[in-house]
Amino acid sequence: MNRNLLEMIPKRGEYKWELESNNILIAMPRLRSSIGKKFIKLAGKSPTYKLKLDQFCSFFWLECDGMKTVNEIGKALRNQFGEEAEPLYQRLPQLLKVMERNKLIRFESD
Repeated sequence: MNRNLLEMIPKRGEYKWELESNNILIAMPRLRSSIGKKFIKLAGKSPTYKLKLDQFCSFFWLECDGMKTVNEIGKALRNQFGEEAEPLYQRLPQLLKVMERNKLIRFESD
């Protein structure tokens, strides 16, 4: 399937999160398998860890509301960060790939 990245609609994953000094902290599961979860419990460790996103990624992640396209989010990033966001459209594919692989976002058509 050939998808146009700019027309895709990302949506945040269903994680608990909080905002701290313009940075998002996401409670991520340490391990996803049932065996891993049992091991973590036996070891007395927290089943989650806090993933801290930088300001750029935090802004992007908050914009992934399941309604805006990647192109619309890119424009919002450019308005928010100006030159600091550049080269924006060269960076976005990598950011999307990392966030999707780590289940921080999914695409509405998926």
